[in-house]
Amino acid sequence: MNAIIPDIDTLKKVVKINATLPDEAINPYIDDAMDIYLTPYIGIKTVEKALTGTDKRLNDKILRTLGPLTLMLATPELGIRIGDSGITVENKQGTYSPANEAKIAAAKESFYFRGMQALDRLLTFLTDHPETYPEYVEHCKQVTDSSPCFIRDAREFQDTGLVNIEYSTVSFRMMLPTVRQLQERNVREMLKEDLYQRLLDAHTAGKGLIPKEKVLLGHILRYLANKTAELYTSQTSREQRTINDTPEFTPIIRPIYQDQAATGNFFADQATYYAGKIQNFISENAEELGVTPTVTAINFNSKEKRIFTSISYAHHSDK
Repeated sequence: MNAIIPDIDTLKKVVKINATLPDEAINPYIDDAMDIYLTPYIGIKTVEKALTGTDKRLNDKILRTLGPLTLMLATPELGIRIGDSGITVENKQGTYSPANEAKIAAAKESFYFRGMQALDRLLTFLTDHPETYPEYVEHCKQVTDSSPCFIRDAREFQDTGLVNIEYSTVSFRMMLPTVRQLQERNVREMLKEDLYQRLLDAHTAGKGLIPKEKVLLGHILRYLANKTAELYTSQTSREQRTINDTPEFTPIIRPIYQDQAATGNFFADQATYYAGKIQNFISENAEELGVTPTVTAINFNSKEKRIFTSISYAHHSDK
């Protein structure tokens, strides 16, 4: 146990659990839940601040996150014993029998959903109080600065990218590696190196952009948000992520598709549309954006590409 969950009675405030369960039975899962789900999102220094036990508001919000996630990890193992006979379960007459696999899976799913929703609220709380939690601000800076991205946070993903993720920081962090991959592979190719680096450096540093650059940046953000949403909402992607039946955090993306017979994807259409907007806008405003326009049409009138030769010229050449 620790300052956040000092005893079973504290854990009972956020999850339903038998008060007779010994502390040592739940301790390993508390530590694992903190390492797996909490520390990567709020940073080790914020965790250390919580462990001092001096900030009740912070600890209460962490408790609502840590409690369900602790039980999610513990649920499959609490009802079993491991000994000389291998893995066994206790089943006495007049007492509770072990739950079947379906009920265990449903309980794990519920714990996971509640814990991750509480984590989202915790991140919102920390973001709203930067003066009180500078450790969290520094942690976020490290996350974003490690590989600069055109889309900097959940609000920008939704408000400028025009994809509804309910301003979920957890959803944004979950999708951030995909956004970065699309930016590196697709956007860099569309913009070419100089324009790409100028826009990225100016945007991440909060510097002013000329009007044409602002318009182009909007197209880029909307392309990245919609292409990411396409990948996360595609049927193939869902099947690959859920094939092992383990609980996973599914980023919140609206609209939610329920019709499995529909093969189209709204976000795919939007991504294609904005990719075209980026390419056309650069071509039409190349000079103002400081790039060399791409020549797509062949100039058949040029001397090197002339396909018709005058008869008189050909006649004199033969002589």
